[in-house]
Amino acid sequence: MNDRENAQPGADAPPTQLSLSQRILSQEDQVSRFDRWIEFVSAMVLALATVATAWCAYQSTLWGGDEAKFRAAANTATTRAGQASGAALQQTSFHASLFVDWAAAISTENQMLADFLYQRFPPTLKTASDAWLATQPLQNPDAPSSPFVMTEYQLPERAEAAAWAAEATVQWEQAETADQIADRYVLLTVLFASVLFFAGIAGKFQSRLIDIAMLALGLLVLLAGVAIALTYPMQLG
Repeated sequence: MNDRENAQPGADAPPTQLSLSQRILSQEDQVSRFDRWIEFVSAMVLALATVATAWCAYQSTLWGGDEAKFRAAANTATTRAGQASGAALQQTSFHASLFVDWAAAISTENQMLADFLYQRFPPTLKTASDAWLATQPLQNPDAPSSPFVMTEYQLPERAEAAAWAAEATVQWEQAETADQIADRYVLLTVLFASVLFFAGIAGKFQSRLIDIAMLALGLLVLLAGVAIALTYPMQLG
């Protein structure tokens, strides 16, 4: 038996064939490591985007609840302002009727009736009438037209109506602010949902460039959304 027959199979295989096999195995190992890194980073981005989406939805719900609360308070304040304004109008109408009767008694020189009516003037009307008479309206053309335009004529119901109207304005403004913040968080929820899409499809393509681009785009949108969210007011419940 000669030496050629004793030789092991493949012992004299060409070195070029062995290096080609090694290159194929090396490339497969690199592809496998690349896929694992893509999957790992994608999982991290998906987890962060999921948390961010849930947080924005939670904040939107809280601010939406505040909006409803403020609008209810504004409606209540508006109703009470209307009630107080109606009461003030009734009081003014009664005072005006009483004052007209008193002025008519004065003009007809019915002093007894005039004194009777004057004694029954409510304190607000009496104070305003005295201040108005002090301006000598019959001789002074620049005098106020009636006691009802005097600063001394102050009705509690009118002040109450103004206070409730101011409260309603404040509540409406707070409701609008809460509504705007809730809408912004809804928009951020949509933005983070797009991150879930980009990170979810990363690694599904045959091209490394496309996989990296999808993952980078998702990460960029995620960071931008988080930066924007940090500028919004937040609630803890």
